[in-house]
Amino acid sequence: MTVNSNLFQSDFESSAMTNEEIINKRRVINGFDDGLMQASPLKHPWAREIFKKMQKNNWVAEEIPFQTDYEQWTSNKLSEAEKNAFIRALAFASNLDGLLTKTLSELIKPNITSPEVCLAIARQVYEEALHVDSYSCMIEALSFNPEEVYGLYRKDKKLYYKNRTVLKSVSKIAVPGFKTGTFETDQLFLEACTTNLILEGIFFYSAFLIFYNLGKNNKMPGSKEMIQFINRDEDLHVALFVNIINSIKEEQPELWTEDLKALITQNVKDSVQMEHEWGVSCIGDGILGLTPQNIKEYIEFIGDTRLQSIGLKKIWNTANPFPWIDEHTQGNMIEVNFFEGRVKEYQTGTLEW
Repeated sequence: MTVNSNLFQSDFESSAMTNEEIINKRRVINGFDDGLMQASPLKHPWAREIFKKMQKNNWVAEEIPFQTDYEQWTSNKLSEAEKNAFIRALAFASNLDGLLTKTLSELIKPNITSPEVCLAIARQVYEEALHVDSYSCMIEALSFNPEEVYGLYRKDKKLYYKNRTVLKSVSKIAVPGFKTGTFETDQLFLEACTTNLILEGIFFYSAFLIFYNLGKNNKMPGSKEMIQFINRDEDLHVALFVNIINSIKEEQPELWTEDLKALITQNVKDSVQMEHEWGVSCIGDGILGLTPQNIKEYIEFIGDTRLQSIGLKKIWNTANPFPWIDEHTQGNMIEVNFFEGRVKEYQTGTLEW
């Protein structure tokens, strides 16, 4: 292991190591690290590209008007089933972004030794915090009781166990003294990165679908717009972790064993089932064209997309049952691997995709 984060803790010693040698020794994990965050020249140019695209996405919740949403909610423009779906979707989304903020900053980023990847993850941590704040702004603007949203997991068994699954999924590296550098810990870290891909790339998507479907039916337009901003951020978070995973595989191919591939495939399969069940618990028998069956097909489509992005085989081969959703999102979610493609250009402070 070539990590050297204690370089400046001892007396000066002249070194013949060149800058080129330092850059060439960099890896996503277990690379040379003097703590100076020298991001040029780049070993992982895709990370800098993602970071720059993240910068273009600057926005704040105060930009979004919620007056129509408030009027619709208080004038019973929404049915009770639609309100229930909205609250449940908001509850889990707000819970998950809070969990991600801590996971990224405390478990993932400390083990990354590539400066440009660290920069991108630091920006992602900020964006997760922005999402937490934005959900809070939505709750205040709509005059919701925070207990009904943030505290739903304490009253709802399904949400409680979903949140517990999220925490359990990263618990393997959430142990005192964990650090990469052995085959076992490196594999655990790689698995944790795929877990993050699942959290951001699968577990948000029934909630996003509910908000977009309401917006499609001219309901809760401000909320739909805020989710578009959040979804746009999440697209780049998914792109970042797809490339982190694929780079670790490239730099340490011995980690990508058949057993690990089988484990990750099963994790995705289990997550798709859980996300489908959660979506069904939100919509009941169905609302505004959403049914248990087409939510299942949509989440399966998402799951296959995530598997393919890290070089694993599809499981379901299901088509996207909601082609209209491209009007609200970036569209081609497969186009997030910076080894193969490019995420479309964004505009600062707007929803121009």
